[in-house]
Amino acid sequence: MFVHQNSLRHLLRPEHYFSAEHHERELAGLFRPAWQLVATKSELSADGDFLTGDHFGRPILIRNCGGHFAAFENICSHRHCLLTHEPCGNSPTLRCQYHGWEYDNSGKTAKIPDARCFRPWDRDNSMLNTFRIESCGDLLFVTLSESAPPLKEWLSPFFEETEAAFSSPMWQQKHVWEYDTNSNWKVPAENTLESYHVPELHKKSLLGFMPTEEDSEHLLSNRWTALTYTGLGPSWLERLQHRVSQWLGRTPTLQHRHRHIHPSTILVSSDTINYALTYTPTSPRTVRTKVRFFAIRGTRRGPLASLISLIAWRIGRSRALQVMSEDLTIYADQQRGLEASRHRGVIGTREERVHSFQKYILESLSIPATNDHP
Repeated sequence: MFVHQNSLRHLLRPEHYFSAEHHERELAGLFRPAWQLVATKSELSADGDFLTGDHFGRPILIRNCGGHFAAFENICSHRHCLLTHEPCGNSPTLRCQYHGWEYDNSGKTAKIPDARCFRPWDRDNSMLNTFRIESCGDLLFVTLSESAPPLKEWLSPFFEETEAAFSSPMWQQKHVWEYDTNSNWKVPAENTLESYHVPELHKKSLLGFMPTEEDSEHLLSNRWTALTYTGLGPSWLERLQHRVSQWLGRTPTLQHRHRHIHPSTILVSSDTINYALTYTPTSPRTVRTKVRFFAIRGTRRGPLASLISLIAWRIGRSRALQVMSEDLTIYADQQRGLEASRHRGVIGTREERVHSFQKYILESLSIPATNDHP
């Protein structure tokens, strides 16, 4: 059931979707203090595997350090050069590309060419800067904040659910899809929080199917919102997912679970395919989306089990990508409309997770809210 039974006010103003000043407030107040999904253990499976990126203005390097994972600021303590500009790779040592300074797995200097030039040596103040990194199942999260709560508390009450949905051997990461969109990050985030657009935008992929209120459960919190609905669409699809999940050794639930951990982490799980999705703002009007797909592997082994798992994955991926591609067609037009709009906006009960999300943004940034009701 839905929490609200009456329509709600659109709390954010159009300028909150393109204002440079508001964008900077969101980076400082929402993103930098939060835990953000940055990688998976599967992507860094070998000792020395690494990936780099810009993490809300901080260059960051995530590395497999002998089986544990570390997050370093990707800046050498010598003369401030990026340790590496490669987006990913494998290196036996953590070594600066400029002068060859090397660091151990804790970030301390390990080998310095012609080290006598730097006497007396201040080892403690020559360490790489590090960031907090924790895992939930296969997922790796980083925060820039020293005061953020532990990841388990941040993901509560969905930590155990997430751990089970993104862990081996039952689940296996199969695909990563990354793309840029000409819209504010909140445009795709709000889209994924409501089903009201499904009959119009997803006529091909979902045949206009929209879950009923009776089959849906909305939970609303300032830190997260959640949707659980029972029944995955057409009856033939329900039967197929039920049989595949059961045959591969997993107890089927016939549920679709969609969790939004504020500000921009989306965790989706079902009986045969799960995915973790992140929206990273790259400017007031652009966003980078990254989707990590996990397919059911199950507990059974052998050629037949592998074939069934492969078929289930391909069907699930095809369907998910079609839905997401249809969503992509609307983001730029939504952004253009927001930038020209003079309407105040209204939110229906089926879109109440959008209202809760907007309320979280205003409260987190100490922006006064308008009256909740139209």
